[in-house]
Formats: sequence, C-alpha cells, structure tokens
Amino acid sequence: MKMSRPPALRRPLAASAALFCAACTASATGCYHPAAAPAPGSANVRTIANVGFDEPENLVYDPVGDVYLVSNIVGGPAARDDNGFISRVSPDGQVLTLKWIAGGVNGAVLDAPKGLAIHGDTLAVADVGGVHLFDRRTGAPIATHALPGLVMNDVAWGADGTLWITDTGPDRTPTPVDTSKDLDAVWQILPGGQVRAVARGLALDRPDGLLLDDDGALVATFGANRIEHLDARGERGQRTVLTMPGGRVDGLRRLPDGAMVVTSWDTKSVYRARPGDSLRVLLTGVTSPAGVAVDTKRGRLAVTSMQGNAMYLLPLPR
Repeated sequence: MKMSRPPALRRPLAASAALFCAACTASATGCYHPAAAPAPGSANVRTIANVGFDEPENLVYDPVGDVYLVSNIVGGPAARDDNGFISRVSPDGQVLTLKWIAGGVNGAVLDAPKGLAIHGDTLAVADVGGVHLFDRRTGAPIATHALPGLVMNDVAWGADGTLWITDTGPDRTPTPVDTSKDLDAVWQILPGGQVRAVARGLALDRPDGLLLDDDGALVATFGANRIEHLDARGERGQRTVLTMPGGRVDGLRRLPDGAMVVTSWDTKSVYRARPGDSLRVLLTGVTSPAGVAVDTKRGRLAVTSMQGNAMYLLPLPR
C-alpha cells in the first residue's frame, strides 16, 4: 500500500487466530488455518533481511536477466523526495546491486517507487503522480508519463502495449474525505501515450495489486478485503470475484496453473486463490506482505515485507 496512513497502519500488524478463523468461516471461498502454512524461519522459507532494503514495496522477476527487481519507497509513500531506489537481487536472494536505479542519479527520478512490470525491454515503475519507464537491461531512464492523482500503485502491461495503473486515492482519515486533488482510480496509458480512466471513485476501495485477464483487470482492494474485476470496456463495470479472510489486500500475481497469489496485511498471510475454490495459505506470520513475484525457472515465489525491510523466497505450491 502506498499512501499516508494513520499511525496504527504503519505499525506491525497483529491478527489473532480467533479473528482469522472467524473471517475464514465468513469467507465465500473458505480457507485453511494459517498454522498449517510455513512462516519465516521455516525450513523451506529463505529470509533476505538486513541487506539495505528500505520499505521494499514490490518486485518483479525478470526472466531474461534472471533477477528480481525490488522497489524501495524510502520514507513517505506520497513524498516527492527523489530518494527511492530499485534493487537487483539474484534468484537465490543475494543482493547484486542495492541501488541499481536510484532517484537523483544518472537522470533517474524515483520518489516512492512501488509496482513494477516488464514489457519487452521496458521496465515500468509506478511512482508519485505517474509512471517512469526504464531500460530493463541497463536501468537507463526512457520516459515519464504523468497521471492525474498522486499515489500510483501497481502496473501491468497488456499484450498490445497498453499500460494499466492502479491509483490508491486519498487518505481516508480526514472527514469528509478530500477528493479535490486525488480519487481512487484505475488508469490506462495507451500505446500512443493517451491517458484513459477505466474506473474512478471511492467505491474502488483504494485499488492496489493489479492483474490483467482476457477482458479487463483484477484489482486488490487495500481499503477492503476483496478482489474486484473491472471490465476494460466499461460495459459491466466493477464486480467482486473473491472475498478474502482479511483486509488490506495488496499483492496480486498469476501462478503458472492460472490461480492467483494474493497478500493481506490484516492476516499477515500470502494465499493461493482461485474464485470458486478454497484458499490455500502459502506463507503466514509476515508483517505487511506487499509485493509478490514468480520465478518460473525454479518454481519459486518471492514476497516482500514492506515494514519488515525483508524479502522471502519459498517453493511454489503444487
């Protein structure tokens, strides 16, 4: 999640087992008890910590370079301070270059980088007020696309080169909510550079993780406990496809078998999810599980802990 939060949301979260079980019972999909899932420190979970990460919000696996690229916010998630950076991490968790792309260095601008996505030789990075494009091989800046709003969150490329972006919208703590400068949204940047709003409004509940499908996008709600579907043409609007056991739903990625990986801050857990099927807890006990990435070469899943300044590697579910 990438915007200013009430103090309670910036502290480590604690979800009791009782609350989790109650949420599971209420979920339309059902779930497994988190005690059955591995946690940091388990034999099959590798922890990468104390390596210089600074609020690692998201990551992507680059199969060409065979590396993970990890975004680091460094401070306020909506601050225009140009001190964010992107790290290169090997598949086994070794930090190859901590500040491979750094704000204010070699022409790069990175205020509070969050979502990352690769298309061809272009790396897209969601940032404050827009999206930056870099050369995925060298890290050299290519272009910046400004967008309405402030806290751009996750990014995903369509097959035709259209870039989708989630905009988490305004802080909900003031009453009434100030929507004069920002509003929850999902944006598209078309191949020609035109900006289009797929959806806007507080009903989006602070859109976060983003995953494209054949006719639109799946969006995680950091302000709720749902996965929403948005129709690319706007004909069917917004509909809930999955209700999660807890809120602050953040990371969203596709597994090789077609299921999704979903993270929730409230339950401190990472799930395998498929609409209409039971949830499977893949990892639990993680403070602020944010980004997820899939290493298809090794059958491995990577997860960042934003507030824990850590990254975890574990085997993909079978």
